[in-house]
Amino acid sequence: MNKTCWSYKPKHEWEFKNNPLSGICLFAWLELLSTRWRAIDWRTYWQRVVFLTLLSSFNSCLATVEWLLYGRAVTRTPIDPRPVFVLGHPRTGTTLLHTLLALDEELFGVCTTFCAGFPSSFLWFERFKGLFGALIDDTRPMDGMPLSFDLPQEDEIAVNVLSAGQVSPYMPLHFMTEEPSYRPFFSFESAPPAARRRWSDTFLFLLRKLSLRSGGRRLLLKSPVHTARIKLLRELFPEAKFVYVHRHPLTVFKSASHMADTTYWYSYFAKPTSHQIQEFILNQFVQLWRDYDAARAEVPHGHLTEISYHELTSDPVKALGRVYTALGIEGFEERQVGPKIRHFLDSRMPSYQRNTFQPLPPELAALVAARWAEFASALGYDFDDERAPPKGRAR
Repeated sequence: MNKTCWSYKPKHEWEFKNNPLSGICLFAWLELLSTRWRAIDWRTYWQRVVFLTLLSSFNSCLATVEWLLYGRAVTRTPIDPRPVFVLGHPRTGTTLLHTLLALDEELFGVCTTFCAGFPSSFLWFERFKGLFGALIDDTRPMDGMPLSFDLPQEDEIAVNVLSAGQVSPYMPLHFMTEEPSYRPFFSFESAPPAARRRWSDTFLFLLRKLSLRSGGRRLLLKSPVHTARIKLLRELFPEAKFVYVHRHPLTVFKSASHMADTTYWYSYFAKPTSHQIQEFILNQFVQLWRDYDAARAEVPHGHLTEISYHELTSDPVKALGRVYTALGIEGFEERQVGPKIRHFLDSRMPSYQRNTFQPLPPELAALVAARWAEFASALGYDFDDERAPPKGRAR
């Protein structure tokens, strides 16, 4: 056994559920296949190609109906210029923070799991979403948290689907073997201008649809890759606000590795090695952190706040109240956000238990500590005490 690499074991070859590309339309699917067909492990995953080809044809029919019903309305719909973005590395608590903030339904509109999964047809077909129920589990494979079409979800999933997988760093979840080629699409600083324009146009198109669906409410958006895009997002929305959540790096690595081993195998089209998967986790963390750290100082006071996972889970109501205050968002008490949080935690997650993991082999722990040292130093995380709260900077 290689003590410097997590062991990721192939599985779910004949599963068709939990695939983020389930909502892709036929022409987008054919574009994706035309650019990546050489990378597909046809002997292992031909059945997924056939399944998505059939499903994409149906999705195109649904999309045509949506265009006929809502095409003009989407074009005319304005986007509230003050979106709130939840930032943070995968497995740091972004989903929990996003879910709790989304309970303020009077204020925020969100991208739900159905909107993310079927971005070409949700405006009219969402009422029939039960027909697609077999495509997702009731709980998330990596942590047992509730999963349904109505819960808030990552908008980048929808952008990846709408852009035919051409300009999103989410595509390694399907082609991990090609992962380095998607790295420019985190911040787009080194990406071709055409790729940056395609992502921006697709993103804004999605946000107009979400704004129409939510009746023009302020959008609350979350995708970990946005952590690298503060500069780009502020160019699109100068009044945008950001909340960044962070967690002990060793816990993040173990949780991310567990997610890769329990979840990513549902969507691959090429079988990666353990080294390729681990390198994706390690490099993504570094890239997100460096881009975030470089951009955070340029964000005006009152437009960015940081929160630790420890703070978020120790007293969620107090933590969310501080986020509202730091970002200048009014109405926390008036809209009864605190009681809504308590009710959600008591009713939806009363018996939820966080994953527990065995300590990493010393050699692997040392590798993570070396690769993620900048993050740990800046935020005050002690690699020798995984339970200790951070002692670094706060904003």
